Amino acid sequence: MNPLDRILDVSFNRAREALRVLEDLFRFGRDDRAAQRALKRIRHRLSALEKPRALRLLASRDPVGDVGRNHDLAGAGGLGNLGAANFKRLQEALRSVEESARGREPALRASASALRFDAYETERRFLPPVLRSSRLDRVRLYVLLDPSFTPRPLDRVARAAIRGGAEMVQLRMKGRPRAEVRKAAAEIVRIARGEGALFIVNDRYEAGADGVHLGRTDCSIAAARRRMPAEGLVGATTHSAAEARRARAADYLSCGPVFATPAKPDLAPRGLAYWKACVALGRPVFAIGGITRARLPCLVRKGVDRIAVGAGVVAQPDVAFAARALRRLLPGP
Repeated sequence: MNPLDRILDVSFNRAREALRVLEDLFRFGRDDRAAQRALKRIRHRLSALEKPRALRLLASRDPVGDVGRNHDLAGAGGLGNLGAANFKRLQEALRSVEESARGREPALRASASALRFDAYETERRFLPPVLRSSRLDRVRLYVLLDPSFTPRPLDRVARAAIRGGAEMVQLRMKGRPRAEVRKAAAEIVRIARGEGALFIVNDRYEAGADGVHLGRTDCSIAAARRRMPAEGLVGATTHSAAEARRARAADYLSCGPVFATPAKPDLAPRGLAYWKACVALGRPVFAIGGITRARLPCLVRKGVDRIAVGAGVVAQPDVAFAARALRRLLPGP
């Protein structure tokens, strides 16, 4: 067997396998038609390169005698890790095709090089949203810190909520002076970082936060991203399936209000009428609005796995206990 043909064979296989995983990720995991089509085009071009050499490469294959079989290393789960690993796998396989074709098949080498750079560009365009949303993989309980819910200092409330199980907290200070919001944000940033939680600011990004949550009347998602680091998260409020589809550029969505809530008394409760449509967009989705410890088990049975809660935690006498009681009812790590 020609060793260079063996390398070509396995490299074409690796590249095709990586592309198929990536197509499925963006098709079923993210509902991203543009990414799926871009990857499909690369796969078709790769197949066109392989086809004239298929019989020769098959003749060189020795899966039984391959010393590397069954030696794959375990990796971390989640869409972000899956996407990142398979883009690298694709690019490395194409580089291997290039090097194996050096001096023997210059046309193959040039075509594989062009495909590799197309893979880099596809990764640049489509992987960042997956990586951002993957920061939320472990987040199940999202607590809203609103001074209208409690007279206690919000930094202390934040620490108690996080220690009770909240993996993400949001500072929500509607109508307060910007200087007051900045001061509160700076205090909670330190607490969230120290406790290992994510910290989001409502309406407008503040330095040091992990992201911003936007309502329907706030700035656009694109404008918010320009004011944040590349890894910054953007969440969006939705009250219908149509609003969720319009906000699909966000990294996570809120869905509700599920029940009537004093935080938004003018909004009729939606229940879970559009929950599945929201989840189908491939973003983390938080049910929000009037969720209590008594109501949560029914929601979990219907598929809810993430919730956002304000007064149900923040207004309770023992914030840590209230957060812990909710978190224990939620699935996930």
